[in-house]
Amino acid sequence: MLWATLAFVSVFAAALLLYFGILRPYTLVRSSLRRLAERDFASAPLSSSAGLFKGSTRDIRKISELLQQLDRQITDEGFSLRAILSSMAEGVLIADNSQRVRLVNDALISLLALRESPLNRPVIEVFRKHQLQNALEAALAEGTPQEIEVTLEIPSPRGGYEVKHLDVHVSGLMPKPQARPLAVLVVFHDVTAIRNLEASQRELLANVSHEFRTPLSIINGYVETLMDGALDDPEMAGRSLKAIHKNARRLALLIDDLLTMSRLEEPAKLLEFQPVNLRELLGRVIEHLEPSITGRGAQIVVDWADDAIHAEADGRRIEQVYSNLIGNALRYGEVEHLTVRISARRQENDVWISFSDNGPGIPLGDQAHIFERFYRVYKDRSRDAGGTGLGLSIVKNIVEAHGGNVSVESAPGSGATFRVCFPLGQGTAPSTGL
Repeated sequence: MLWATLAFVSVFAAALLLYFGILRPYTLVRSSLRRLAERDFASAPLSSSAGLFKGSTRDIRKISELLQQLDRQITDEGFSLRAILSSMAEGVLIADNSQRVRLVNDALISLLALRESPLNRPVIEVFRKHQLQNALEAALAEGTPQEIEVTLEIPSPRGGYEVKHLDVHVSGLMPKPQARPLAVLVVFHDVTAIRNLEASQRELLANVSHEFRTPLSIINGYVETLMDGALDDPEMAGRSLKAIHKNARRLALLIDDLLTMSRLEEPAKLLEFQPVNLRELLGRVIEHLEPSITGRGAQIVVDWADDAIHAEADGRRIEQVYSNLIGNALRYGEVEHLTVRISARRQENDVWISFSDNGPGIPLGDQAHIFERFYRVYKDRSRDAGGTGLGLSIVKNIVEAHGGNVSVESAPGSGATFRVCFPLGQGTAPSTGL
C-alpha cells in the first residue's frame, strides 16, 4: 500500500513537473508567437520562470518590445508622412519601378479631379502622357531628376473640360547613394495661372502694339504730307492738322486708359473709400458731358431712389464708371432721338444702378466678350468714334474692386442695359493718392 502511494505521488509530481515545466510554458510560448503573428505586439509579457523555455521566453519578450518600438516608429512616421502630404499644395505621386502608382496625396486627386483611385494603376493609364512616362523611365534608369511641363484637360466642375499646365519634377527614390532607384517621386505644380497670365500679357502687348500703330501711321502720313508741301495749301494743311490732332488725342486717351488698367491690377492700393453721394457724382458727370449730350441731341433721364443715394466708395472711380457707360451710349447709340435712362434702387445692403439706352443694341455673340480688353463690337466704327476698347474693361475692374459686379442685357435693335451692383458699405482701404 505504501509503495502504491509513493508511486502515485511520484507520478503526480512528475505530471506537475511536466505540465508546469514543459506543457504550460510551451502553450504560453505558442500563444505569444500566435499573437505576434497576428500583429498583437503589446501582449502580456511571458513569465521569466518558464522552465525549459526560459531562454525562448526572454527572446520573445525582446522581440515583442522591439516590434512594439518599430510599430510606434512606423505609426509616427506614417502619421508625419500623411500630415506632410496632406498639407502640401502640390500634387505628389510615388510610382514603383514597374511604373505603377503606389501613393498619391489628396492635393493631386483634387488637382486632376480624379473620379477613381489611381492606386495600383500604371501611370500611363492615369495620365495618358508619353512625355511623363518617358521622364519616369529616364529617372528609373539613370537616377537623374527630370523636369518637364505637361498640359492636361481636366473635367471642370461647371461641366466640360479645362486646360491645366503642370510643372512636373521626377526624381528617383534610392535605398542608398549610387544605387538603382526602386521607385520615383513625382511632384506636380500647377502653373496654369502663370501660363494664362503670360498668354494674357502677350495678347495685351499685341493689342497695344496694334492700337498704337494705327494712329501713329495716320499721324506719320499727314506729317509727311505737310513736309512734302501741303503747308502751302491752307485747306490741305488744315485737314492734316485736324487729323493729327484727332489721332494724337486718341493716343493720349489710350495711354490714360492703359495707366488706369495697370493701377487696377492692385485695387487695394487704388481705391480711397469715403462717404459719397452717388446721385451728386452722376450730376457732375452729366454736366461734364453736356457738350457731347447736346451735340448728339440726346436726352438723359434720371430716376434715383432716395434710399440709394449715400454709399461708401471711391467717388473719383465711380465717376469714371458713370462717364464710361454714358459715353459709350452717346458714342454708339446711332438713333435719331437717343435717350439714356439711369435708375438706381437699393436692395438690402447693395445699390443697383441701370444704364439703359434705345440704341441699336449689342449682338448676342458679342455680349459674352464685351468687358474684355480691347474688344470692340464694331471695330471700324469704334475707332472712328474715338474709343480705346478699354472703357468697359475699366468699368468692370472698378466695380469688382468695390466688391460688386456689372452685367449687360441687350437684344439687337432694342437698345442695351448695363447693370452695376456694389455694396453701399465698404472697409477702409489704404490710399496711394492716384
